[in-house]
Amino acid sequence: MWGSIVDSSVFFSIAALAGCADDPVIIPIPPIADTVTAVFQDGVMPDALYRGTRDAFLKNGPSNDLRNGNFGTTEADRIGSIDIGGDLYEIRLIIKMDLSSITDCSEVVSARLTIFGDYAAPDSITLAARRVIRPAWNTWVEGIGGVTFGVSWTTIDGTAPWNVEGGDFDPAVLDETTVRSDTCATFSLPPALVNGWILHPEANHGVIIGSCDLSRESFAFIRARETAKSSWRPRLEIIYLRGG
Repeated sequence: MWGSIVDSSVFFSIAALAGCADDPVIIPIPPIADTVTAVFQDGVMPDALYRGTRDAFLKNGPSNDLRNGNFGTTEADRIGSIDIGGDLYEIRLIIKMDLSSITDCSEVVSARLTIFGDYAAPDSITLAARRVIRPAWNTWVEGIGGVTFGVSWTTIDGTAPWNVEGGDFDPAVLDETTVRSDTCATFSLPPALVNGWILHPEANHGVIIGSCDLSRESFAFIRARETAKSSWRPRLEIIYLRGG
């Protein structure tokens, strides 16, 4: 169940960045002495060859095609609560990024994940990010679309089920932000979590992003890594101390 309970131990820096109608305006995290900034965005950073993002939309619904369907190749879709035949069903985004190019990190100072969208309906929606939980030897698969070909509302790879449908995640909110029309949404991620992903790539199962209010139809239209315009793809910015 999604809600607005926030772990008070998590450092917050929430931002909704306007000006996304053409090219999104990214406000860099202020530099800190003796740190390195690493940015990950498919087709852009660390270089144009980077293709390390994995994301998919998890869809609940009245049909098996939705619940068991893989939407790992979808360029953009809604996140939130959708009215289908008079009943409300949820859509979430699951996302992770390959951070293996960072080999000299001693400590992560800050990290933030930005997703880009076109609009929110009816006027705004508050989204929350939570840490995906899976055993170290078994992670979700982005998939190639269709049924039984990747992660879905019911399974992690088209076959193996989630322990809880909709994705296994830590209930503690990492960060939340309100999305309005023509905005981007930025989530601050705990430095310790991202540091763990760098040191132990097998533990990097990413985050699930979903709505905090499922009592009414409301959603944000969000672009995935497959979107044609590279500057609209999900972006992760990490500042770390060199060492390791």
